[in-house]
This record gives sequence, C-alpha cells and structure tokens, in this order.
Amino acid sequence: MDEQQATSTFGRVFRSSEPAYRASMLDANERLVWSGLLPVHDDKAAVTFARTMLERHAIEVWDRARFVTRLETPERRRAA
Repeated sequence: MDEQQATSTFGRVFRSSEPAYRASMLDANERLVWSGLLPVHDDKAAVTFARTMLERHAIEVWDRARFVTRLETPERRRAA
C-alpha cells in the first residue's frame, strides 16, 4: 500500500488525498432515510449527481467530514 493512509468503505478504497462524496436523504423531520457513496470526483459533479436523486427528500452532500451543500425539494423550498 502507498505511504498515504487509505480507508475502505463498501469495498472501495479511498486515499486520504482523494474526495469521498456521500449523499444523505433526510425526511421532513430531518431523519436519515438513506445514505450512499457517490461515484464522482469533485464538488460540481457531486451536486449534479445529487440533483438527479432529488424527489421527496432533502439531500445533503458531504465530502468526508466537509459539508458541500444541501438540496431542498421544490415543496420544501416553496414552504420556506
């Protein structure tokens, strides 16, 4: 293995220098409904990919512990 520390998540190995994007779907009460890794390598691609999943639940996009964005459903945006 390289000198860089690597972590493994669901069979995919991430080097500490590369991003590891995750999308988390949250219900109206902010409870986690689903969370999964995104097959992308930068913020723009992560947000674009997450938008394709946006239906009934808000989605938060994270790169490891770094918050990237939160996407709201059209209904929740109108209610705000």
